[in-house]
Amino acid sequence: MFLRIIKQYQFSQIGRIKQKQRNHIKYFSKPIIEGQYGVVPARAVPSNIPRPSYINETKPVYGIYEGAPVVHNNEMIQKLRKAAQIAAKTAYVAQQSVKKGMTTDELDKIVHEYIISQNAYPSPIGFMGFPKSVCTSVNEVCCHGIPNLRPLEQGDSLNIDVTIFYDGVHGDTSVMAQIPEINPEITKLINTTQKALYEAIKICKPGQKFSKIGDIVEEVAGEEGFTVCELFTGHGIGELMHMPPTIIHNFNDYPGVMVPGNVFTIEPILLMHHDQYLMWKDNFTVVSPDNPSAQWEHMILITENGYEVLTKREDETGI
Repeated sequence: MFLRIIKQYQFSQIGRIKQKQRNHIKYFSKPIIEGQYGVVPARAVPSNIPRPSYINETKPVYGIYEGAPVVHNNEMIQKLRKAAQIAAKTAYVAQQSVKKGMTTDELDKIVHEYIISQNAYPSPIGFMGFPKSVCTSVNEVCCHGIPNLRPLEQGDSLNIDVTIFYDGVHGDTSVMAQIPEINPEITKLINTTQKALYEAIKICKPGQKFSKIGDIVEEVAGEEGFTVCELFTGHGIGELMHMPPTIIHNFNDYPGVMVPGNVFTIEPILLMHHDQYLMWKDNFTVVSPDNPSAQWEHMILITENGYEVLTKREDETGI
């Protein structure tokens, strides 16, 4: 979550203009409107639960964005396994809790309470000023949606992006959820995005180019007529939420190859079609008006012989 490619030309694609009246609405008759629903302040975290360093630092370090891909030792890998599984179980609980009429703030409460029940910290709280325990991106919100008081409606789809901090490291994953009856085109988009993630995971192994992940995601998306959001990337993870390598989900020339001990996220966002992006004044929420999107995310460990999906959920069989 939260990592964007640090290149100015990509940020220039995000507008900060007000959403205009739509003359041709295909997917969402009730658009997500900035400021329409309130945001409840962050929920309290018990004082005995250890915090990430950025909570108390005068000059917080949120991540390392340059340098060689981090290689973790066995002790760190064991910690990451545990953190990843807490994140995976949290995401599963959240996904199974989604129902018509509940608000994303209620979903935030479910996520928050499960995380602290594991003696873990909800990493989003306080990260670059984020005000909640989880990201919930509904319908045309393609990334970093902030939970609010909007009730979920029939036909809604949403991404639930969970990040937790436990025993000195972060765990990060995301899932999709749907409120029936959903547009079959959107269901296809969601399934294709998960397929793109799974196919990208399957090519991971020592010696594989990091850039190959983008090739696979682009190929899977293109076969179904969808487009890849080029604004947001995966990332290495460990003591900091963001570390090298940067995982780019579209065609790219990012340098380097995978080696045992690398741990990183793959988290592609696919869109129905290429269109404009708008960022809200909260500096987090990015929307593509009337343009459905989907995202799935896993943490991957490179092993001596291939890969291990650290955030694999109990209901998954495709990887």
